[in-house]
Amino acid sequence: MQQELWIDNNSSEAVFRIMNNIHAVPDRLSAPALLVVGPGGSGKTAIISKIPQRVNGSDGLIFISMAESPELHVKKNLRAEFAHALGIPLMPGSGAKGGSEFPNEIREVIRLRKIWGVVIDEFHDALLRSKQEQRINMSILKKLLGSEYGLKLFCFGTVSARNALRSNDEFKRRFHEVILKDWNEDEEFRAFLFEIEESLPLKQPSHLYSETMVKAILSITNGRMDKTLEIIRSAACYAIKLGVEQVNIDMLQRANMNPWGY
Repeated sequence: MQQELWIDNNSSEAVFRIMNNIHAVPDRLSAPALLVVGPGGSGKTAIISKIPQRVNGSDGLIFISMAESPELHVKKNLRAEFAHALGIPLMPGSGAKGGSEFPNEIREVIRLRKIWGVVIDEFHDALLRSKQEQRINMSILKKLLGSEYGLKLFCFGTVSARNALRSNDEFKRRFHEVILKDWNEDEEFRAFLFEIEESLPLKQPSHLYSETMVKAILSITNGRMDKTLEIIRSAACYAIKLGVEQVNIDMLQRANMNPWGY
């Protein structure tokens, strides 16, 4: 019951479709770029985890996370993380122009491995820096998209990443945006809940897609993706432990009060 659960939905399908279309674009003077924006818990990292199965040529992608490590207590460096993802050590001071240049080995590795794109998670953490660091990172992104590297960028972050990019006219034009929104009371959400119910190993129907259950779930979760999955998963565990074998309002309330109390 507590295993990771993936349910296809329109938002994630749109991202995969765009990524596949971008993959099919031939080399250009400036490669296309995608920014997927959403609040924490909206499913950005879950979408990234499915890219290897859903995006053509995903073996030619490298993945970077700019999320800060609580153990390091230092901000990650975009240039260093890029090199690390390729398995290339960067010597201190090996970059010119304030750290925006790459050593020749990186260009050669990209060519030999036929790397065509870069996926960056927690993209906002690369932009919410001092003005000097932000300029360096913007310069790196421009270089990656340019004809020298021609890498297609797929960036996932919060709305603050969009705001940072919009402050630069050049990048505002380069990035296409997809916004991951919270669920509302509509047919798409009911279909999503139907798929969830189909995956639950319960003996009795829960009718999660009914008006009463939809309103209850939205009231508890405010439509946030991760909270929705968490509350239903916990309620189902209560239903099994208590012998009810269905998710009902009582099970949802118990899960909301104590998601791990079953």
